[in-house]
Amino acid sequence: MASQTAMTVARDRGTKVTPPYLRPLGGLEQCARSIEDMLCGDPDSQISMLLLVSDGEVAEAIRRAGPGVEIVKTGGALPNTAVSLRVTGSSVDRSGSLLIVQTGIPQIHLAITHEGPSFVNTLPSVLGRMHPCAFVPHFSSGEIRSMLEMLESKTGLTLTTMRITARKRIDKKAVYVRRAKKLKASAGHGESEITYTGVPYRESIESAVENDQWIDKARFVLSEGEDVRLEGQLSRSGMFKFRHSFLIFKSHILPHVLSLIRGRFTMYSNRSREDNDGDVSPLVIKLESGTFDDHRQNRRFIEAVQGMKYISCGIYHANSYVNMSLVDHMDGSTFEIWVVSPDTITIVPQLRATQASLFRLIDHIFERFQEGEVLEYEQ
Repeated sequence: MASQTAMTVARDRGTKVTPPYLRPLGGLEQCARSIEDMLCGDPDSQISMLLLVSDGEVAEAIRRAGPGVEIVKTGGALPNTAVSLRVTGSSVDRSGSLLIVQTGIPQIHLAITHEGPSFVNTLPSVLGRMHPCAFVPHFSSGEIRSMLEMLESKTGLTLTTMRITARKRIDKKAVYVRRAKKLKASAGHGESEITYTGVPYRESIESAVENDQWIDKARFVLSEGEDVRLEGQLSRSGMFKFRHSFLIFKSHILPHVLSLIRGRFTMYSNRSREDNDGDVSPLVIKLESGTFDDHRQNRRFIEAVQGMKYISCGIYHANSYVNMSLVDHMDGSTFEIWVVSPDTITIVPQLRATQASLFRLIDHIFERFQEGEVLEYEQ
């Protein structure tokens, strides 16, 4: 794959052109070198990359994404596929192309594009429709920080954060009561965007965590003296953007990112009662010590979970402990959730519980309530 045929869109003197579709590719290594050639040859070029998890073929998952997503053409050869999409809706009509690249870990793929922001910004919602056939994993604030630290330490270059975007969660001290004129502080409300510009990333992330914020995006520059080696953006939603270089990320960070996703995929697999001859296989989220010492946090937690899209909840108990059930209408997964200790949330998958639904539920709790560590349940 030659420079500027790695993607199906290139720029020629500021004019967007559509070159031929991808020819057969050898794999991630060859693809990475071709992207590197393109970025080095054109400082204005930007690559956007989205991580996808799927047990099957991603192109087929996109094809089944539902109305509003049309595959115009596919090309290339396995393990990689070029997909040309058209996305339509009441206020959207966008066309663009993706290169789906297999990473070497069967379930994890990269969706790479050279398209502009009008198409790229539609991708999270479009690819979200593939659930549960394929889904986009999210990353915690701590994981984003670890990626930045690894880039800095492994490359020996100077890392400068241009902008870190965080979001403020609902006030921990608020009391949520269901009434006609209740405080609009469910998971879909009450959050505000906060930005840190020109502040060292460790200081920015520490400040965000102390103020009950979660990191959404981090824009940074890696430089050697006056020479910019990589300009990039890491995103909680699994979207990465690069200028100047791709191989720096691919060599130093991508293996770590793939290991994180593979570990979670393995942990979330085979959790349903159906997979365990009727036995339960719970997971726990370990939180800050004493999180639920204040029983008002029970109501806050319930409100946060109820704000998750495409689910329904049943509340069995809210004081002094929490017991609730959840049905994920996207794929029929069901869970029972318990809070019976000051710093632990226990998730008990029921008859059906997909990895995609567990990813979605735990990511939602991390964003809307509090981030923690996911562990095996111990009796």
